[in-house]
Amino acid sequence: MNNNIFFWISVICSKLPIFQIRSLLLVTLFLSVFAVGCKTTSPTEQDESSASPKTSLSPSKKFDGIDLHVISLSKPVAATVEKRAEEFEALTGAKITVKSAGYSELYQTILQDLTTGSNQYDVMIMTSNWMPDYIESGYLKDLTEYVNEDSSLAWNDIAPFFQEYGPVYANKIYAIPIDGNYHLMYYRADLLAEAGFEPPKTWDDYLKIAKYFHGKDLNDDGEPDYGSCLAKKPGNVTYWAMWSIAGSLLQSQGTKQGIFFNPNTMKPMTNNAAFAKALDIYKATNEYGAPDEMEWGLNDGRQAFVAGRCALSMDHGDIGTLALLPSSKVKDKFGTTIMPGSTEVLNWETGELVQCDKFTCPFAINGVNHAPFTAAIGWAGTINNAADPKVQAAGVAFISYISQPERSNIDVISCSDDHL
Repeated sequence: MNNNIFFWISVICSKLPIFQIRSLLLVTLFLSVFAVGCKTTSPTEQDESSASPKTSLSPSKKFDGIDLHVISLSKPVAATVEKRAEEFEALTGAKITVKSAGYSELYQTILQDLTTGSNQYDVMIMTSNWMPDYIESGYLKDLTEYVNEDSSLAWNDIAPFFQEYGPVYANKIYAIPIDGNYHLMYYRADLLAEAGFEPPKTWDDYLKIAKYFHGKDLNDDGEPDYGSCLAKKPGNVTYWAMWSIAGSLLQSQGTKQGIFFNPNTMKPMTNNAAFAKALDIYKATNEYGAPDEMEWGLNDGRQAFVAGRCALSMDHGDIGTLALLPSSKVKDKFGTTIMPGSTEVLNWETGELVQCDKFTCPFAINGVNHAPFTAAIGWAGTINNAADPKVQAAGVAFISYISQPERSNIDVISCSDDHL
């Protein structure tokens, strides 16, 4: 969950024009920060009677008699949470009950529990971009002191972006990351090489390659397959792909420039030539996708790629691990690279597109501006501010236990068909 070295390797490799997966070790390049640390620290001894919020564990059953109720995203997150819960129970004496919900239900389930005062859940594992809604209402516990006191967490080993943006709000820590996300481009390396294509560097390249392969049999099952596979189900997470396209056209001066709103006027960045072009590109991908792609959720796209039905796709790290499973039709046949970009970017003052040069696109790679979208930033464990202090301490210790390097380094490369 927090591997700084693996993260930076993934960033560097994601900028290479061709990067094909050939070993299980490289899975970490897809989940980059999914659990992390290359270094470990010894747990700090702690007196059971101490009121200090330290969360380092010892085999003293320090949470014996405490019931901890956790809610999490169903799969794949809940599978890891449940596994680690059993270990934590044996180590500490706590009793943990894990409830899971699908992505579209999880936010509302947590919201209803907190706003009605039911407080069924002590630990809430949520995507980082939901946190401000709950923090502003006073529902989440400030974990700054806990994190500062927990040496076993190896907080500084979490990749900087996911340490600074995901769990922090108004300079206070409200969560412990257990996952980190950013979009990557996945492609069938074998097919592209055979047809003489390089992985797409621009969105024009993406559409050209998608058009070429669309309707061909890509997995030798006698059925026509798809040039592009994207999740587009309404009410799901379809906006992630759209913003991955728009980002390369809207943001050219680094992340501090913003993307959703003009920071000077707070007007939405949607009424301009760049966003219009992004919509055209997104619409064009419909021509090269499955007939029912508008009903695809994330798992539908992942299943299609792993089944060999897609020439191109974009996703977080999930495709990378799933495609290496024994049941995968594309094992040793796929690659990944940085998201495609644009040679034109928005002039924020005029609202028009301009060509990339060293001033308009100072971070461009060979004249192409890239601005990959981190999407949900990642999943993180938060604590109910209304829970009993002893329960809160147990909850923080449990999240820390999941996040610590010696476990998360294993979880980052663990995957099975059950995750689909």
